[in-house]
Amino acid sequence: MSIVLHIERLVLDEALLNGERAGAVRTAIERELAQRLAQPGAIGALRGIGTVETLPPATLPAPAHPRERLGTRIATAMHQGLGIGHGGRRTS
Repeated sequence: MSIVLHIERLVLDEALLNGERAGAVRTAIERELAQRLAQPGAIGALRGIGTVETLPPATLPAPAHPRERLGTRIATAMHQGLGIGHGGRRTS
């Protein structure tokens, strides 16, 4: 099975970056989502929802710890928006 995820537009307030480079945020989102989608149960959940044209606006979760990266938090919001899981946030 292959998963194609296309993020057409992601708008971030510069204040959210908190010194991070946009490229680093993009890489972190890709890495974090790949890890989350590889977890048991994720593929079955995706099969249940099929094609998703857009995700509803999501609230960015607060950092689990002071050094948690923005990409991890965005991946958490996307993961929840897909309805795959709501807990077990990874910390990187």
